[in-house]
Amino acid sequence: MSTPPYATARVDVVRIPDGATRDVVAVEEPLEIRIGGAPVAVTMRTPGHDEELALGFALSEGLRPAAARLPDD
Repeated sequence: MSTPPYATARVDVVRIPDGATRDVVAVEEPLEIRIGGAPVAVTMRTPGHDEELALGFALSEGLRPAAARLPDD
């Protein structure tokens, strides 16, 4: 099941000394970044804008994928 971008979930949390309560947190999922089909890294992210994240990661790591570009939208 795919999570829509910017999803949230309700979770049980324990705050000391206040005790248990419910809270809303951002949903994170892993993203495997590949260049030329070869795995480069796995990062946790909130879903959405995956192409921009992968390109920014590659550039910040000094990688220069030849065919990389931001999507038209």
